[in-house]
Amino acid sequence: MKCFQCEKGKMVSKLADMTAHVRGEEVPVRTEATICDRCGFQVLSDEQSAVYTIASADAYRERHKLLTTKELKEIRQRLGMSFRAFAKYLKVGEASPKRWEAGLVQDESMDELIRLKADLPTARNNVRQLESSLGVASPAPVAQAIFVPMPRRKATDDRGREPLQSYRRADYVPRPRLDFPDVAKMCRN
Repeated sequence: MKCFQCEKGKMVSKLADMTAHVRGEEVPVRTEATICDRCGFQVLSDEQSAVYTIASADAYRERHKLLTTKELKEIRQRLGMSFRAFAKYLKVGEASPKRWEAGLVQDESMDELIRLKADLPTARNNVRQLESSLGVASPAPVAQAIFVPMPRRKATDDRGREPLQSYRRADYVPRPRLDFPDVAKMCRN
């Protein structure tokens, strides 16, 4: 394809260093673009634009220590939630999680809420900080049981004789049921 700018060069897809503008900040981004091999004119296809948007948002998020697109998606999937369920869980509009995964940067307060509701160590740390600031002593840690697999012993009776018969054995035949119709009649009268 011919260059749109100089009309002499050829447009080629390759990695390019670009500068994105996210929330008033310039963020360097390395992404694929279509570039003229002669004058250096750059354009983005629809697919390249979508990748550029996410890369720009993630560069900004990393600079500000916010959850990236990949991390947000992993959290939602780890919780086993659809966009709708995740939005309901966070008490936001259904479109918000979709927008975050498509490259819209979440606010710091929303980022913190997501971490508190989806990351157990972050939630525990928050509780400790809250207890400390309120002067509340945290409860003693709960004792944890450690389960060690032990080899199974054969079941024996109280005298240590042969293994007890199990009612689940294939050769078990149930005893016939005894019906006492006369007793049943007497109980009714």
